[in-house]
Amino acid sequence: MNFYSLYQDRALLESLKMLNKLSLLTRIYVAICSIFITLKIDNIIIWNWTQTLWGVWVGLICFIGISAGCLIVTFSKIIQYLFDRQNLQKSELISYIWLTQLLIFGSVSITLSSFGYLEYLENQSNYSHNFVVQQYFIIAEFFIIFIYSIYFRIDICEQIYITLQDDEPVNQQQFSVNMQGSNQTLQQINPTSSRTQIPSVVQKISKTYFGIPTRVKKGGNQDSISGSPVLKKPSKGHKRAFSSQGVASQMFQEMDQIVIDKQQSNILNKNSKNEAKPQIDKKRCNSQLVTIGQEESIQNKNHEMSLSQTSNICIVCYERGPNAVFMNCGHGGTCYQCAIDIWKQKMVCYLCRSKIEYILKVDLEDRYGDLFKVVSTTQMIDQFNK
Repeated sequence: MNFYSLYQDRALLESLKMLNKLSLLTRIYVAICSIFITLKIDNIIIWNWTQTLWGVWVGLICFIGISAGCLIVTFSKIIQYLFDRQNLQKSELISYIWLTQLLIFGSVSITLSSFGYLEYLENQSNYSHNFVVQQYFIIAEFFIIFIYSIYFRIDICEQIYITLQDDEPVNQQQFSVNMQGSNQTLQQINPTSSRTQIPSVVQKISKTYFGIPTRVKKGGNQDSISGSPVLKKPSKGHKRAFSSQGVASQMFQEMDQIVIDKQQSNILNKNSKNEAKPQIDKKRCNSQLVTIGQEESIQNKNHEMSLSQTSNICIVCYERGPNAVFMNCGHGGTCYQCAIDIWKQKMVCYLCRSKIEYILKVDLEDRYGDLFKVVSTTQMIDQFNK
């Protein structure tokens, strides 16, 4: 019977297959080592124990190499944290150090145990002294790791929780889009899971505000948004707050038009008083008006381009995309890393000061119009403090 058919999640299926492959390789490795030890005990092969345990030495070298690689990565993370603390969280650095300690403890303990048993098998006289040294080292290293784990337990648990949340998608239903003809309209989206009440789709209303659509129909008619204003008739205050940039640009255009009109009237007055001037002066004035109009249009285009660019980056670090949404208020505009930092420091939204229940991470590339797909969530972890 194929048990893989019971799992519908592709990521979970791939993880199970990878674990089975690692389990198979481990069993093959143990079987090879056991075969050579059995042949040595039965005197079928005339080797010493150092040659017989060649498989143990190969595995030990691989384990030490993994520990050394983790140590190098951790050292680079420490340097990155010292010079650039915005892109690396403290809990992540603590988790790297904790994992490196575990790997080093395991590699050193296995190495000392292997050499100790090798001396025992070869009947060397000083093997008991080496065992005593090994025991003291293992006990001391164990207490160091134990104290470190207790002291930084909150940061380690937080990083493990965030890692599991990033690997496990929140949405329980498929993000289905029905394409019909050239219109390509959405039939129906049910983004809220009945179990967790966590949305799988959010709708961008403004630069720093997202809503949860409950149903999207043909023709653009939309139902109300849970926990947010109705999309059909947005409130005046909300509309006013997020249309100030358009009003400002319109005021600048009107002021520029007034300046141009005054310049034109002054030029016409001068032309009426000085009718004897040659036609070259009139052409020069017209060319100046044309250049002024072109410069104003170029400035307006540059202003619009800058506004569109600033709306696609985080308002805190100005480096990454705004892919985080605070819930249940629905405010966003920040990247996922900055949102985690705000949540850890303030525990409330930076705009409305309401309590942050959980943070949604959206995929800025996977979108349909103003609808964005939710890829993961970070919830409160008060259970670790209990």
